[in-house]
Amino acid sequence: MKLNKLFKVFSVVFILSFFVSACGAKHTQTSANEKKETTKLNIGTMPAPDSLPLYVAQKEGYFKAEGLDVKLTSFKSPKDRDAAIASGQLNAAVSDVVALASYVNGDLGWKSATALTGYFGIVTSDPAVTDVALLKGKTVATQPRQTPTFYLDQQLKAHGLTSSDVKIKEVAAIPVRLQLVEQHKADATILPDPFLSMAKASGAKVIAQSDPTKYQTTILAVDKELGKDQKVRAKFIRAYNKAVQTIDQHDASDYQAILVKDLGFPEAIAKNYQLPKYTAARPVATQMLKEAFNYAKSEGILHETKDPAKYQLKVVD
Repeated sequence: MKLNKLFKVFSVVFILSFFVSACGAKHTQTSANEKKETTKLNIGTMPAPDSLPLYVAQKEGYFKAEGLDVKLTSFKSPKDRDAAIASGQLNAAVSDVVALASYVNGDLGWKSATALTGYFGIVTSDPAVTDVALLKGKTVATQPRQTPTFYLDQQLKAHGLTSSDVKIKEVAAIPVRLQLVEQHKADATILPDPFLSMAKASGAKVIAQSDPTKYQTTILAVDKELGKDQKVRAKFIRAYNKAVQTIDQHDASDYQAILVKDLGFPEAIAKNYQLPKYTAARPVATQMLKEAFNYAKSEGILHETKDPAKYQLKVVD
């Protein structure tokens, strides 16, 4: 009888031990499965303040915290960036609304994921030109069919002029455009930073400058696969927005290394640079996209009339 009771006790202990052991194994397996998946992204950047949040998100580990393994590939010119996009080397890129129209025309499947914080200024070294309206009959160094020239076109219209009222001097390289204005071989040009700040430092006069909180033509464009992956885009947007919040709590002096090394600022300019007010991820204004696509159509960049709303993704976070 005692042996029978003892057997029952050992049986209960054995069953309980097995149950506890099984539960422990299941918990370990669940923990292993809960590890974050890592998604690799190759993002093209441009040497301008628009790209700063991407470098800050990388530096502060915001991408990594979201499970994103991001490689930032810098391009010196839109032409090189667009070649990389066309050949499938990038998942996303710092681009602009006119370039987006060219992606649409090329049926590349790329779309706008968010507007970025960028701006342009029209500068002149001609003391007689104090306003955009006074550019009539003047020579403007720029590259036709690109976003800076789109900005010029809009500013001319706002001052009662058209593009035919100025003489366009085609110059692909931005540094050369600035040099021509400094040497009085062109009356004006349109520049992004850091060249805009360089122009100011050399004594050139800014007669128009876009407000990056209201006028946004720079975008983060994404390829077809990333465009379909809302989950990954949400991770990116969260990291981007954290970077924006961080930047807006700091001065340019805290980002001297990035400004000089990655964004092409001369050290003397970076030292005195004033950061723009960065805005969280948001869609490009519908009217802006519409005007950019109309401009692209008039310039032969876009061969067919397209609805720009179809090429802008919802901003998710």
